[in-house]
Amino acid sequence: MDSHYPNDVLPGGTSVELFGVASTKMAMMLDGAIGFMRAFGELEFVAPAYQGDFVRVTAQVLTVGRTSRRRSYEAYVAPRVYGMSDNSSHREVLDEPILIARGVGVAVTPLESQRRTPAECRPGQP
Repeated sequence: MDSHYPNDVLPGGTSVELFGVASTKMAMMLDGAIGFMRAFGELEFVAPAYQGDFVRVTAQVLTVGRTSRRRSYEAYVAPRVYGMSDNSSHREVLDEPILIARGVGVAVTPLESQRRTPAECRPGQP
């Protein structure tokens, strides 16, 4: 991903974009449809990521409503490029991944789009 900031720092929006990609994958797995992001209620950028870093995103379903799915997201840098060498192909796998961002968001999958939603998440179920 490209950076337009000094020192090749990636914009925070990059993490948000990756959270959206994770959300789409989770919607496909849960509902069989892509759904869409409705809102992020919490978003925190805790460390910088740099152009060339490898970013891994994790996501977890917190709650499931009739159409809404509340999820938590975390983005980590595992292999890092910044500061490792003057050679842009050099990377270092970190002993511990660095948490760069976390958030909680709500995604929505309309009822008419839900194809594989578990029965307990369907309308009219207890």
